[in-house]
Amino acid sequence: MHRRDFVKLGSIIAATAVQSDVYGGEIPQKTVALAGKTVDFVNDGVPLSPKEYGELLMKLADEGKIKTDFYSNGGVVEELENRFAKLMGKESSVFMPTGTLANHMALRRLAGNNRRVILQEQSHIYQDTGDGCQTLSALNLIPLGLNTTEMTLAEIEEVVGKTAKGRVALKVGVICIESPVRRQQDQMFAFENMKAITNYAKANDIKTHLDGARLFVQAAHTGIDPATYGAMFDTSFTSICKCFNAASGAVLAGSTEFTHDLFHERRMFGAGIPAVWPFAAVALHYVDSWIEEYKSAWQKAEYLFTEIHKDERCKIVKYNNGSHIVHLDLKNIDKKRFSDSLAKRNIRLSAPDSTGFNLKVNISMNRMTAQEIAGSFKEAMKEVG
Repeated sequence: MHRRDFVKLGSIIAATAVQSDVYGGEIPQKTVALAGKTVDFVNDGVPLSPKEYGELLMKLADEGKIKTDFYSNGGVVEELENRFAKLMGKESSVFMPTGTLANHMALRRLAGNNRRVILQEQSHIYQDTGDGCQTLSALNLIPLGLNTTEMTLAEIEEVVGKTAKGRVALKVGVICIESPVRRQQDQMFAFENMKAITNYAKANDIKTHLDGARLFVQAAHTGIDPATYGAMFDTSFTSICKCFNAASGAVLAGSTEFTHDLFHERRMFGAGIPAVWPFAAVALHYVDSWIEEYKSAWQKAEYLFTEIHKDERCKIVKYNNGSHIVHLDLKNIDKKRFSDSLAKRNIRLSAPDSTGFNLKVNISMNRMTAQEIAGSFKEAMKEVG
């Protein structure tokens, strides 16, 4: 793939780049223009503008780092699959265009004829996929842990026991764990609980799947590498558009036996996309340095938290077993004016809630020094009085 190929594809590339915020609206043009300078507390990764995304692809093409795929197979996509399989402690992996499909494919294949699947009530699969697994694959999802991050081994044992002793004896096919949990401000499922549940599953011949859309965030905070998490489960998935700035995509990892010919099922669900190299190449560009870059960003965040805590009107609240999201509580500060003031200083916040803002830490913090970021917050607080 060479630079001249982008002359024809420029408009397509621009269309695939990350353009919208988490609330579904377009990023203001001013923010797009400042994207290369902006510290963004909204997204999991760095929100690349269409121009930045296209320029990065051209750079990678000029360096000979893009080999085209054919209907999501081969080329740089195969490189992506091999790299992530290793990082996630698995023999093999398969590209999926979305995390929703990656999770669905995992549960569908793992369950086989044992269609009962235990998972968290707050999980993305249960809450945010429109009953897709039930409708399209006849899976019976059993949610546990109402309104909490975790489910307990005792809850699981109770369901497994009742399933086996019913009037029609059945078997639970899969236990699925999501961590961090998006609906719970990306709080993490405790490692020891995860370990106890997966050990129980193995002892009872129940398959396990890890919904690790933000697995690398968790690894950075716990010091436990993604491969260690992945090794506990039969399959695991991670997103390449969350941390690794691809316009879309996910990787589903498991044994070679599990992933064999999985691309046929992917195609059956209408997801045999003719070319996904623009996604795979960008993710590969960011993945190897991401954890170290994130650790640097978190150090800057800790400095920021310490500095703004000195103003009695501000308080940083960290979530229990939290990861990259904290809450900035504000008292006697106009939240809209505060956000607008920071925007003028190239710092972007999410929409406020009743008491302040959620701050999502990502590697965009490395675009400024810790002192510059903290100084901007202080100036904004001073400006709004």
